[in-house]
Amino acid sequence: MNPEELLPEDADIWNRSGEPEGFHTAMVHLYRGEMNRMTVWRTRLDTTSNWAILLSTGMTTFALGSPGIPHFILLLGLALIGICLFIEARRFRHLLHSKWRIHVLEAHYFGEQLWPPPSDEKPTWREELAKDMERPCFTIGTFMALRMRLRSNYLLLVYFVSAVWLTKVFIHPNSATDILEFHTRLAVGELIPSWFVAVTAGLFVLAATVLVIRTPSEETVSRWTVRERKGGP
Repeated sequence: MNPEELLPEDADIWNRSGEPEGFHTAMVHLYRGEMNRMTVWRTRLDTTSNWAILLSTGMTTFALGSPGIPHFILLLGLALIGICLFIEARRFRHLLHSKWRIHVLEAHYFGEQLWPPPSDEKPTWREELAKDMERPCFTIGTFMALRMRLRSNYLLLVYFVSAVWLTKVFIHPNSATDILEFHTRLAVGELIPSWFVAVTAGLFVLAATVLVIRTPSEETVSRWTVRERKGGP
């Protein structure tokens, strides 16, 4: 639309300025910086997921490769998956923080350039963004980040390693003849009894499943975050 085609009241809105010199240039650089920051955290997030997948694949291949390899090697694999999950949750919090900043810039700054609000509307988003830049505040907690990453990738890895572990116990050194023999093989030497291994492993998988079922999606959490930080209903 050409400026001549605008109504007088629209022209007043589009022509209003009042911004300090270099403000728009600084905002564009801020947006580009946040986009680069989000890309870096996304790359790091994918790297951690690749670590977990490679560790799971390598340890299951190694454990099934020989009957002499103890089955609890795969339990250590579950522990390594948990470590990768904690690392990825920290990175995921940074990623969502960058996504929130980008959303604020796109929805308010660039949105106002396309469709300017009434002149009497207060730009509260600037105060909100300035406070966050002065004292960064993550949009979600560590526990929620763990749950969301568990839902995205890690629950399937837990299921996979657990299934391989049970298969390993059943077939090595030879196939178990009954459930009692299978249960006895769950013991970790003479240190940890079979019943304790069965209970803890079962509770671990059950707890992971329940957490994933009760965890909202990333899109839902992002919408909640925007509403909460705006102070809206």
